[in-house]
Amino acid sequence: MTIDWVAKALIVLLLFKPTSSWANDAFIYYSNGSPGTASQYNHLKSELEDLGFTVTGSTSGTVSSSAISGQDLVIDMAGTSNCGSTCKTAYDNYVNGGGKLLIVGVNGATNRNSSIEALIETKMSVGSMTWYSQSCNSCFGSVAVGDYASSTSSENTLPGPDKLFTASGGTAMAKNSTGNNYMSWYKWDYGSNGGTVMVTTGYGQFLSYSSLVDNQNAFLLRALQEEGLVAITTTYTSSISNSQTNQITTSRAVTHSGNGIYIEQVGDSNTLIIVQDGDDNLIAGNGSLAKAEIVGDNNNTTLKQKGENNVILFGITGNSNTTTVDQGVTTGADDNRVEFDIDGDSNILSITQNHNNTVGNNGHYIAVDIDGDINNVNTSQLNDSDKKAFISVQGDDNDIDVNQWGSGSHYTEIAVGSDQTVDITQDGSGNHNASISMSGYESGLDLTQDSSTGQVYSINQNCVNANGCGTTTITQN
Repeated sequence: MTIDWVAKALIVLLLFKPTSSWANDAFIYYSNGSPGTASQYNHLKSELEDLGFTVTGSTSGTVSSSAISGQDLVIDMAGTSNCGSTCKTAYDNYVNGGGKLLIVGVNGATNRNSSIEALIETKMSVGSMTWYSQSCNSCFGSVAVGDYASSTSSENTLPGPDKLFTASGGTAMAKNSTGNNYMSWYKWDYGSNGGTVMVTTGYGQFLSYSSLVDNQNAFLLRALQEEGLVAITTTYTSSISNSQTNQITTSRAVTHSGNGIYIEQVGDSNTLIIVQDGDDNLIAGNGSLAKAEIVGDNNNTTLKQKGENNVILFGITGNSNTTTVDQGVTTGADDNRVEFDIDGDSNILSITQNHNNTVGNNGHYIAVDIDGDINNVNTSQLNDSDKKAFISVQGDDNDIDVNQWGSGSHYTEIAVGSDQTVDITQDGSGNHNASISMSGYESGLDLTQDSSTGQVYSINQNCVNANGCGTTTITQN
């Protein structure tokens, strides 16, 4: 039901290997009666433990000061159990001392819901709240707002609460809809020690089998981050951009005076080998800056350009493709460029760019964009002069290795999807850089940047556990 208002973990890593200091205690009151909330308790317990909390619970209908003392977080979803004077006094002392309390009402528990309102308005006197007159089981709209909203709008729709309320004196966390003043989640700060009380109603929001459970889990994570109970992922930058210096000046204008090979191929299980000797060669597709195109599965492609100032613009659509690129095979090769798009699953891509003398100033450049799952990308840019690599992989279970060796001026930027493993090695002499953005679960990373001086390292990594977030080994020297 939507009411119209006119009528309505973590990981923060920068230049060092982190250790986790997020080991908080949480206490949950729940009920085995009617409505029972044991399933909700088990779900919340699992989610909090994945975030590093130690969780204990109680089915007692009486709030105990000794039970909640010293807890970093208390959640009260104790069925229809009334929050009487003992409860309100215990919570007043707990939150005033710096505790974080989430207290949840439920449809049909008139005394409990009235007591929650009295806790806010009378006992703590932090603001006002007024319950909306109608109630129903999990049927109102709920949308995360403000600092509690995700940047991805589809993630902001939450499981429906049992009741809505108007409120003042605090901060809206979620509303019936973004454009009205009926709250589904609201919080008030209390006392001088950083205490907070959050209110919502409806135990169905915390069930593990809700169709919106992922959105609810992410919303709770953001709430815990706002309260300083879970580390907030922080984004750092480590250079280049301006649209990656206009995609390396549009791949340095892609001119060629040597051989030009233009490919459009459709079919499966093809083997393609191309060798171009000399300088200023191009492998591409028809049309200005178009990529060579192979459409199909189980294709095996080998591309070799032996000299310098060579360009490969290549795209593959399909699954189980193996592609090997080798540029600058000969001594003194410089300024080779590769741009590669792959759309499909179970692809293997290996790119090597050699540069064996201090010749030229432009170095090597790689841009790889892959959409799909179970991809393996291995790139090597070897030896003297400048080296730039941009790798973007959207999908799951990706394994990426980047090696940039030789004498200075390195930059790597990697963005990957979920369940990823990333291994980066950048060698001497100085001018290192790296900027890696990772995403949900599993995780990884193993950066080594060597020396002589230079170095910089940056990460925006979001795992949020589910038993992932292993690896992270960083050596910079």
